[in-house]
Amino acid sequence: MEIETPSRSIIFNKHLVWMLLIQTVTAMAYYGYIPLIPMIERDFKLNKMEIGWMTSFIFVGSSIIAIPSGILVDRLGSRKVLLIFTSCLVVVLSCFAIVNNFWLLLILLLLIGVCYGSVTPGTNKHIMTHFSILNRGTIMGLKQMGVPLGSALGTITLPFIAYHYNWRASMLVLAAITLLLVVIYYKTIEPEIIETVSKSTILMDLSIILKNKALIHTICIIFFFIWVQLSVMTYLVVYFIQDKSIGFALATASLVLLQVGGVIGRALWGWINDKWMNRDRSKIIGIIGLSSGFLLIIMIALPTSFSLIGIYILVFLLGITTQGWNGIFVVMISEVAPKQYIGLASGVGLSVVYLGAIIGTPLSGKLIDLQHNYTFMWAICAVVILLVGLSLFLKPIKINNITEEIIK
Repeated sequence: MEIETPSRSIIFNKHLVWMLLIQTVTAMAYYGYIPLIPMIERDFKLNKMEIGWMTSFIFVGSSIIAIPSGILVDRLGSRKVLLIFTSCLVVVLSCFAIVNNFWLLLILLLLIGVCYGSVTPGTNKHIMTHFSILNRGTIMGLKQMGVPLGSALGTITLPFIAYHYNWRASMLVLAAITLLLVVIYYKTIEPEIIETVSKSTILMDLSIILKNKALIHTICIIFFFIWVQLSVMTYLVVYFIQDKSIGFALATASLVLLQVGGVIGRALWGWINDKWMNRDRSKIIGIIGLSSGFLLIIMIALPTSFSLIGIYILVFLLGITTQGWNGIFVVMISEVAPKQYIGLASGVGLSVVYLGAIIGTPLSGKLIDLQHNYTFMWAICAVVILLVGLSLFLKPIKINNITEEIIK
């Protein structure tokens, strides 16, 4: 299969454009409930820990399917897997129109996680196949822009629809958009050539992946990054509304700025890493971790009377850092594994990393409920991410595949 070389027109490459579209639309569905949390909270009379469980369930779904979807991507190809799971996503989103019980809501969120769980392994495999090491960090960052971009678009549009109708109507709109994507994708993208892989080697392949020390190190580090990322994303709006007395519309605008910062961060960190840091993935993740911790400390120290513009600037910078590392991460887990195991490595990495959201987000909610304020929770997140960022300078992750591929 043809490999693309660096070019100024690379952003118009059809493979990148489609992977970005899929990442964006499915991210709208995956994170669509977040800007609707105040309405869902009021509708179901939830406490903060129950809000955290919403995030946990959606990530449990992603964690369950991560490894199986990685195996399917390696054997069936990204096109078939993405078609199957995005089609199922349309059905699940449509079911939100009739849900009237919190536990049923959690089950639907879990199923959204299951449907979304194939997206990262599938798009990772596609990018790693079609782009060279020389621009992969930048390309993966551009592709991963779709996650905060989709979340930002959802944050802008879904509350507007919910305000005029209700939050269930917002989910139906998401279903319609996703269905449109599935149909156009099926009609436009041709099937890829799939390398033959023996079906009897799944356990052997999994054993090889689990013995990869660099992959395990990467997973352990990013576990804490996803905890902080999802805590910021989940509790930012309610924090500003309840602790800083900011109105709903202005608080929701902060979530949009957070995601816009994430969009820019994912492209920016990848470009900086490829252009200026000799593709040292470990060091750039360390810098992002330290920056995230310092910004969280600043947020804790903000007085209630602090200007709204200043708050928005801080939130934007938090978006660049806490929401902007994912492109580097997906490159790392793809580069530490042999090419034929990229889908499986992505699945294994994501299944463990999701535990950071499954465990961390409700833990953050519990800390809020215990202290009856957000300060202690933000402080814990700040300390954790600072220590993790520092550890990457003390013990960097070694990714030998980069050197080997450049030599080839």
